[in-house]
Amino acid sequence: MTTKLEGFQNRQKDIGWGYAIAHVIPFVGLYYAITRRTVTPLLFTVLGNFVIGFAYGFTVGIINPNYDEKKLENSAALIGLVTAPILAKKGIEKARKYGKEKIDSN
Repeated sequence: MTTKLEGFQNRQKDIGWGYAIAHVIPFVGLYYAITRRTVTPLLFTVLGNFVIGFAYGFTVGIINPNYDEKKLENSAALIGLVTAPILAKKGIEKARKYGKEKIDSN
């Protein structure tokens, strides 16, 4: 188990898109949350995709109520795959900033 300081320090290493893109792989977000001691990227990804998916389905349902449900599921899944890394990257950036503040205050 990593200590808080180790988690804060590990977050500072995550400057690229590697872990952000890897969030589309099952359990990577959970691994990241444990080793970096932050749930921010995981929450950004899960809640962000939930909101985007709901808004997309709601909008398509209003515009075309007879839209094929299978096509809607496939297109929503594709949107989720595209938005997950972007949302995870935003969460990682926020967690890095918070970790840097905590390291600087110690």
